[in-house]
Amino acid sequence: MKKIFIIISLYQINWVLSQCDSSFTYFDQLPDNVTILVGDSCLQDTDIDVLDSIIIKNELNYGSPLELGTQTWFNGRLRFLVAGNYGNSSGVNDTIYSLPENIGSLDDLASLYLEWNRIAELPESFSDMSNLFSLYINNNILTSIGDSIGNLSNLYFLDLGYNEISSVPPSICDLDNLSYLWLFNNVLESLPECFCNMELDWNNSDNGGYPFFAIGANNLCEDVDSCVSESDNFELSLDQFYYSFPVYSPQECDTITTAILDPSLPYQYTISAPFPNPFNPRVNLRLNVPYDRRMDIRVYDDNGKEVDVISHAMIFNGGTHQITWNGNRHPSGIYFIKFTDGSETRIRKTILLK
Repeated sequence: MKKIFIIISLYQINWVLSQCDSSFTYFDQLPDNVTILVGDSCLQDTDIDVLDSIIIKNELNYGSPLELGTQTWFNGRLRFLVAGNYGNSSGVNDTIYSLPENIGSLDDLASLYLEWNRIAELPESFSDMSNLFSLYINNNILTSIGDSIGNLSNLYFLDLGYNEISSVPPSICDLDNLSYLWLFNNVLESLPECFCNMELDWNNSDNGGYPFFAIGANNLCEDVDSCVSESDNFELSLDQFYYSFPVYSPQECDTITTAILDPSLPYQYTISAPFPNPFNPRVNLRLNVPYDRRMDIRVYDDNGKEVDVISHAMIFNGGTHQITWNGNRHPSGIYFIKFTDGSETRIRKTILLK
């Protein structure tokens, strides 16, 4: 009887394997981070290949593509992928620095979570993810979102907060299904002419207290269309770590460019934005002083406690200097670098992300 049972079991396994289409692979065991909503464990090869490419490209430590982040599959296609760098088991076990070129093959993906990584750009194929419903990619180092973002016609929720995005393309106005757009804490200086044509709720929040639109802490200082400048959320963002409460975040209009180009203010010193930001473990700033002066430069944590001294009354000769702070002895978090020459004080916010 025992031998007969073995023969039947092998027959059953072969029968299951034969049910997978040629473009799918059967997995007899699934890790705990994988959920099958509908269907069996025949999973599409192209989706598996993308997961494998993310692992290889970023040298992540996984034994199988199925171990990456938290995955939810529906009829053999990946529908939800949580790959944020949260420092716990729900996301990735190390930092994602770049996305592979085949990311667009995830064309059945509905939700993608990539928070707290170090992604600087989106591959051209990103806009091929035509079924993407929600994208959370806050707290990265994105400088742009690509010209074809408008191809993501099903996008409902777009969170781009806490990046380094300097402009958004006109194609964003093609996102007719978009209801949530968060652009706070970037370096936006202008918006496309079509921006006010978007059917967003510019002023209100949902039942959970989350704004439908928020764009605080950018550099939107001149020629801002009324839908934005008169929005209740023009100077609004959410707290960086948990998005649990709103934060008053005015536009940063006292820019270093204005100070440098204004001949009536030849005595002012100027400071660049921190770079990279977030950083690990060193962050840089450019300090420009028009003539020799004594500068005091100190670092404070988000509780206002002084944690380091970069310069104590040091004399800087007229010209441009690179200021560097090494945060390797400090935990991840928000830090403020305070500059003062005895008459003027300037503060730059930085994020240490280990």
